[in-house]
Amino acid sequence: MTRLMCVVADKNIEAAVSALLECRRPALGLADFSLEKIVVHPRRDPGCYHEGPEFLKGLMGTGDHRGLLVFDQAWQGNPHATAVDTEAAVRARFANLGIAGRAEVVVIEPELEAWVWSSSPHVGQVLGWDGNHATLRGWLSKRGLWPDDAPKPPDPKKAVEAVLSKQRIPQSSALYRQLARRVSLGGCQDAAFLRFREFLRHQLEEDNP
Repeated sequence: MTRLMCVVADKNIEAAVSALLECRRPALGLADFSLEKIVVHPRRDPGCYHEGPEFLKGLMGTGDHRGLLVFDQAWQGNPHATAVDTEAAVRARFANLGIAGRAEVVVIEPELEAWVWSSSPHVGQVLGWDGNHATLRGWLSKRGLWPDDAPKPPDPKKAVEAVLSKQRIPQSSALYRQLARRVSLGGCQDAAFLRFREFLRHQLEEDNP
């Protein structure tokens, strides 16, 4: 059985990833595996980028563990313009460390909130919205936070913060756990989410022929 170790940038990512891996395996199309540990890097996104590969290798050890590193693209000082470039730099370090075949990096662009927005009614419910999805989108559109021709808000974190502020709900990692547990995954086309899912499927298929 695959044994998975994860290093993530913050408590919100930890909550979302743990909920997905613990509760949504059938929806993700995953075979059985053991989620051994999720560790939040103390230096958040910069720490995941600069020290994450070595940190992850230490957690994985020399056995048959698989490793996953997850952090945001949007952080001050990131030397790469896109998540693809950031991931390529981290994968090169995986190769130098000898764990390229057992580890993967998923860089969320721009931030975890990009995974939140969909047409699912559960999004508004978890964020405390009183109306349906159409009224939520309309409210964000009037404030310039969700253009009519965009599939999701261009600044997804700002949109989440605006809704929570209006509803007077404090931000917490519990919100991201609820979203990961309840929102439909079938229509999520975020590139980072798809890489997250495909890495797990590929690794599990290899270990469960």
